[in-house]
Amino acid sequence: MEKVVFNKLLKFAVVGALGTVVNEGIYVYASKVIPISIALALGIELSLIFNFFLNDIWTFRDKRVGTFIKRMVKFHGSSYLGNVIQYVVALVLLIYMLHYTSLSQVLTIIFFVKQISANTLILTNFLGILAGFLVRFITSYKYVWA
Repeated sequence: MEKVVFNKLLKFAVVGALGTVVNEGIYVYASKVIPISIALALGIELSLIFNFFLNDIWTFRDKRVGTFIKRMVKFHGSSYLGNVIQYVVALVLLIYMLHYTSLSQVLTIIFFVKQISANTLILTNFLGILAGFLVRFITSYKYVWA
């Protein structure tokens, strides 16, 4: 891998690590008052905005093309697949780790407020974040800041 790409990947990973803290914090705290499915989506979206700002001013500062709004829309669009991967992986792992087998249990966890251990939420979401990371980097590097 060429040095420039490696440096961008390293910076992207640092931003992602900071975004992970934002994502996990919002997810865990929001899940105490709103359904897990909504808390997870909220954590993903707010961390995505956070990551965009940091990537725009640091990681890809030298590759800015178009307006700020255009880059942000492209970043959201390019991150969509990674976000879906994260969301699905996190929820599937959560259901698996809680040993839920009935449809009513699954629907309860997705659509209603239910107290679940913060450690379980953090672990399953983190694995989802890892699953979406590579997709987000490739689309950011090849599309958003190309």
